[in-house]
Amino acid sequence: MPIYFKNLFLLLPVSIYAIACFYFSTTFTGEEPEYYQKLILCGASILSNFYVLYYHYTNPPHPKFLMLPKRKLSIRTHVISGSIEVVFGVIAFFSANPEIPAIIMALSAIIGHVTSSFYQTPIVFGSKSAMIPGYLFFVSLHLYTAIHLLLEPDSNFWLINTFLVLSTYVWCRVFYFVFTVFGLFKDNLYSASILAAGVLILPSVLGASGNLFFILFLLGYNALYKLIMNPTPAEWISWTKESQRQTLIDEDAKQLWISNHLSINSDQVDDQTVAAAVFAQLDTDKTGTLDKDELRTLWHEWQVPDSFINTFIARNTNFNEFTFDEFYEKIWQIKGVKQRLKQENIKLEYLSKGKNISNEEKCKLIFEQIDIDRSGYIDEFELKTLLLEWGLPSNEVDEYMEKYDENKDLKISLEEFFKMYPVWSFAYSDIILAN
Repeated sequence: MPIYFKNLFLLLPVSIYAIACFYFSTTFTGEEPEYYQKLILCGASILSNFYVLYYHYTNPPHPKFLMLPKRKLSIRTHVISGSIEVVFGVIAFFSANPEIPAIIMALSAIIGHVTSSFYQTPIVFGSKSAMIPGYLFFVSLHLYTAIHLLLEPDSNFWLINTFLVLSTYVWCRVFYFVFTVFGLFKDNLYSASILAAGVLILPSVLGASGNLFFILFLLGYNALYKLIMNPTPAEWISWTKESQRQTLIDEDAKQLWISNHLSINSDQVDDQTVAAAVFAQLDTDKTGTLDKDELRTLWHEWQVPDSFINTFIARNTNFNEFTFDEFYEKIWQIKGVKQRLKQENIKLEYLSKGKNISNEEKCKLIFEQIDIDRSGYIDEFELKTLLLEWGLPSNEVDEYMEKYDENKDLKISLEEFFKMYPVWSFAYSDIILAN
């Protein structure tokens, strides 16, 4: 078929749809048509809620929500309170006496959904420059509408607005699914999803200027962040880049450091040559070794968390200085679990068994990749590496070790690790089966 006809068949239906939308929106104006437009959005949100609630109740949450009791409580509170809001919101709308269900909806939002959302904000995925202020804006708006609904439980206006703001979370999941199916925004999937949800919901709650208010909030938050926090160029990259999973070393910050300090093209030479050039650059006194202070400075610029650096140095107290071979083996080649599991021989060995692979074998595979030094157990250093990748704040590692380290030897055996089902099952399905 000629390209002219392809373009015609593409543009004709979408043009008809667009013109119908323009006509409907500009012809039927006033409070009543706007009210019915809100109801249409509410109806679509209710249908989407069924999908999202089904997803939450049939799929295990990310391990960062299950690894500690307080995080497990947070995600359960989030899902249950959201379910209560949806159910009692619908009951209140169709009820002749909406006050009681509206009050239940408002209290569920204030006590459950809003508080759990604020708690989860620091560990969101995506670009933190968009996701954190975006979450704060919508959670605050949810709290604002819910308080008004609690004070005016017979108000249809606050009932609908509270429901629509709640639906922002639902539309994030819907847009994430749609964008994934169509391969859109692959490099900014999380951030694009929340921004699209905001564009959809905000005008119905805050009016025509809703999106403008939101954009100004994002820009203002980032301006204040830059002014008050005064981030380094590497820290700013870490703040603004899309991050689907946290990694031990920020590769963008690492590449920025290499481009700023070295005159070689890292894409045109092998990995060991790049490591040797970095080592030579850091070895300012030309002793052929690097001390721990030089290592700490390098890792700070690569956005490696302090908790990991301190644990690594404490773990290697017998190394006051590192030769190049030690630097290359112990520092340069440190890779995350996900990177190590990309090795073809590992995937082929276990995937060849198909459905016959047992849970014990799945657990052992993940255990062996976390056990960096092949000691037969996971120590605090290796566990922190895992926690960073799964998005759990590294300062919670002590709580996690205490929970699963049954004999209190600060080491996790394979048998103890098998009880960490949320970790190894998620890692296996997310990494091995996905490939």
